[in-house]
Amino acid sequence: MRSTLFINTKAPYSTQAAKESLDASLASAAFGVEVGLLFLGDGVYQILKGQNPAPDLLKRTAPIFQSLQLYDISKVYVCEEDLVERGLKSSDLLIDVSIISNGEVPSVLTTFDHLLTF
Repeated sequence: MRSTLFINTKAPYSTQAAKESLDASLASAAFGVEVGLLFLGDGVYQILKGQNPAPDLLKRTAPIFQSLQLYDISKVYVCEEDLVERGLKSSDLLIDVSIISNGEVPSVLTTFDHLLTF
């Protein structure tokens, strides 16, 4: 089975990148691709609890993130140093994640056939 890791590096609602990554990961999973998500840098804000964008901004993504298990997407990683740098902890996040260190990122990358960065 092919696998793809979607690497999320952009803050939510600043661009279309977060929504595009989420759409692509769900579509891939629906077609039988093993999908993983990795949140780095400001990408960690995408899965922060309590987001409520202004109505004129992009559509809320929180409900979609909460449905990842319906698509068998369970490999979700967040860089610990990026959380700490932003004053966040795992309990601030909307979904369950595997917290990894910067040093573990290369190991995660090598477990997937394809890498897509948003």
